[in-house]
Amino acid sequence: MKLKAVVLTVAVVAVAASAASAAPPAGKGKPPATGDGCKPMVSVILTGTLAADAGPSPASLSVSVSGGNHFAKAWKHQTASVALTSSTKVNRAGDTNAADLKSGDRVNIRAKSCKADLANNAMPALTAVRVTAHGAATA
Repeated sequence: MKLKAVVLTVAVVAVAASAASAAPPAGKGKPPATGDGCKPMVSVILTGTLAADAGPSPASLSVSVSGGNHFAKAWKHQTASVALTSSTKVNRAGDTNAADLKSGDRVNIRAKSCKADLANNAMPALTAVRVTAHGAATA
């Protein structure tokens, strides 16, 4: 009887050890904290004014940042460069072309970034998901 218990114990330990040391298959498991496919992704909201006209899409915007959400605190009172892609949604008084964005326009930009990339006030490159613009304020 003791022999059966010892053999059974050894078999259970062997199965548990092999299961514990097995790596998850490719594409499964915990997602990376930085880079492509990272988790968690957060929205970085920048508000400010455009420092220059936008060119044809895909383009880059130069924005004098005056505010934003918690994740945008590193860019506050800085000039940020935000890339635009063909999938970026642009809205400026009904216009949807990035080329319609003009210097001095007030903008609200939503970009996505990995939360880990924003640690310690780091300023990773941003690509806009959405740009909402209004004409320059007149005094």
